[in-house]
Amino acid sequence: MGELSAVINAILWALTGVVTKGVTKNVRPHHIVTAQVWFGVVFLITVLFVIGQINTLLTVDHRSAIYLASGALANTVGSLIFWLAISRGTVTAVYPTTQSIFIMVSVFAGWIFLGDEPQLSVIGGATLIILGVILLNLKPPMDTSDTNMPSVIQVKSLENRYWHLLKGDYTGIALGVITSLLWAVGFLSTVIGLEGTSPVIAATIRSLVPAIIFAVISISFPAIRITRIINGNGLRLLGSAVLFGLSALTFVIALDNAPPSVVVVLINTSPMWAVLFAATILREQPTRFTLSGATLCMAGIFVTLSFQ
Repeated sequence: MGELSAVINAILWALTGVVTKGVTKNVRPHHIVTAQVWFGVVFLITVLFVIGQINTLLTVDHRSAIYLASGALANTVGSLIFWLAISRGTVTAVYPTTQSIFIMVSVFAGWIFLGDEPQLSVIGGATLIILGVILLNLKPPMDTSDTNMPSVIQVKSLENRYWHLLKGDYTGIALGVITSLLWAVGFLSTVIGLEGTSPVIAATIRSLVPAIIFAVISISFPAIRITRIINGNGLRLLGSAVLFGLSALTFVIALDNAPPSVVVVLINTSPMWAVLFAATILREQPTRFTLSGATLCMAGIFVTLSFQ
């Protein structure tokens, strides 16, 4: 059940990106994240009411609450730094770096601090998925050898490519490394916090922390409130929030029922699912890199689950 929940989590997270793809141009990332955590908390609290655990939220073990809240804080700060990393560098460099380091640090930190020794299948699967993520973020290079292209344009194209590599990607990669370390801390804190509470309570606490943070931000900076962009985007933002809530829930269910080393590998297949959904739902044309990367990620799933 844990392994299946981890795969479902990756699928839900990929679908979240597909749903938010159609929002209007005046919607910024912080609007999307704010809507996700606010509506997501409402969704999770509704689930608690339905299953009769709302009172448990008020009596949760203090140690578990602290670990879960700390993990959520680390994850939220990491996510904000990740957006900054994307803005300072290229997706091709930042995304694979962040997810690859996140997988490796989480697996080995779980081994050191939690005694979760990774099996050979997990190491092999993680390697395939890391390679797959790298390929998913590669783009075919622009052909600057075209004889019909003026030589000045060819030289400028190469200059821009290498100048951006020197000036932008190093900063983006450095921020991506910080992101991955924060996400790994949040991951381990969540694993520990789950020892004293139920998955639904844990998911709610992990969503409450960023909801409070973004509530304070919205009060402090009225110009970025989501009320300014809700018209015409409400349905998509609501759908994104429900998917966000479900992904938060499946994440803690996966951790509650499977080894952390397996979960962290499987949830990081989300780029592969995003590519598949983009091709089937958004009609985006996949490249040879995305097809190869998706194949490697799928192989990584099978290798990871082969001896579970």
